[in-house]
Amino acid sequence: MKVQAAPGPVSYAFIVSGKVELQFGKEEVGNVDAVADSITSLIKRDIRVDYCALRKIMTVYPNFSDLVGVWRKGSAADILTRGLFKLKGIKGGIEYADDWQSLMNMLKEGRVKSITISSAFGYGIPFEDILVEHGIKMPASCGISIINKNEEDGIVQAYREGLDKMKEDPEGSAEKIVSTLPIKIPKNFVLGIIKNAELTVEKLDDYSDFQRLVKEVLREL
Repeated sequence: MKVQAAPGPVSYAFIVSGKVELQFGKEEVGNVDAVADSITSLIKRDIRVDYCALRKIMTVYPNFSDLVGVWRKGSAADILTRGLFKLKGIKGGIEYADDWQSLMNMLKEGRVKSITISSAFGYGIPFEDILVEHGIKMPASCGISIINKNEEDGIVQAYREGLDKMKEDPEGSAEKIVSTLPIKIPKNFVLGIIKNAELTVEKLDDYSDFQRLVKEVLREL
């Protein structure tokens, strides 16, 4: 089984399971059995989402405002922040940062009123919780698209096994993840995701409301 995966949290369970051949990246979908990425990125790439995975990875801290610090333009955090501006009917401002620590500095220095930040750091209000207040169900933070239906059961089972191992052995799982990823990520960041995100994978049927919101934001970027 071969899976194309973004080198972010969505890939962690696949790495830990060791049951699939991982092709890291976001290039054109080639000869793979599945694609895994953030759910907003899959929508952006016009790739159907068959399974939702990992909840509550991206959060707002301390509360959502009209001036938000965001990591990287065009990222999932950026799209979600702009979506909330739209839902709340406010013309908000966004300041971009190159890394997570810079976001915290921007907040402390008063350059922004709030920040979008990974739950790996252990605080913030998950976007899933805020969006549902506005009638939008965000299924999860990440998603998996099954390209080869013959391998569907094996791919999902591998992911579930990886999630189970992450729950049973966070430290060992984090070690394996940071040593496998093609990018350098601190072990504490990975541990934060394992401990603070909801480690789940579920079949996804209807996500049209969330998809519509993301598409509206993308058209305006």
